[in-house]
Amino acid sequence: MELDLGRIGEREAFSFHKEFPVPTLEGREAKCDVEASGAVVKTGSRFLLDAKVEYKLRVECSRCVCEFDYKGSAGFNLVFHRGERVQVPGEEEGDFIFLTGAVENRYDIFPRVREAVILELPMKFLCSENCKGLCSRCGANLNEGDCGCNLRSGDSRWDVLKKLLSEEEDN
Repeated sequence: MELDLGRIGEREAFSFHKEFPVPTLEGREAKCDVEASGAVVKTGSRFLLDAKVEYKLRVECSRCVCEFDYKGSAGFNLVFHRGERVQVPGEEEGDFIFLTGAVENRYDIFPRVREAVILELPMKFLCSENCKGLCSRCGANLNEGDCGCNLRSGDSRWDVLKKLLSEEEDN
């Protein structure tokens, strides 16, 4: 989505829809469907952009490996400033775009939209907070019911240590 700042009056609303791939921590790509909207307001030599982003990704749950739609939202603000580069107290320079010539009237906000989505993504995707995941023995999805495996018996390799601990408690 490219904004033409040379044609903006006092205020102009914008919106666009786009799909793009987003890398996941597992090294895969998830399809991201994004809807961005907002407004640009002109104040003197500055343009203030306020954007809201709604997105949906088709991802796999990190616990049970089932596919589901993850929905989220993000937002960002930008300030476009005509003229010389100035230091603005209390503001990060990354939120300022300095326009130095007549050629720089167009600005593509899609990279900022993509960045806003990626920064809001969780470390792990979960289909629900109560997801039980997969059985470590048989691989059954524990959200669909108990698999019948006896997980309480534990790993037999630890039996020697359990015996030492019980002997120590007896003394």
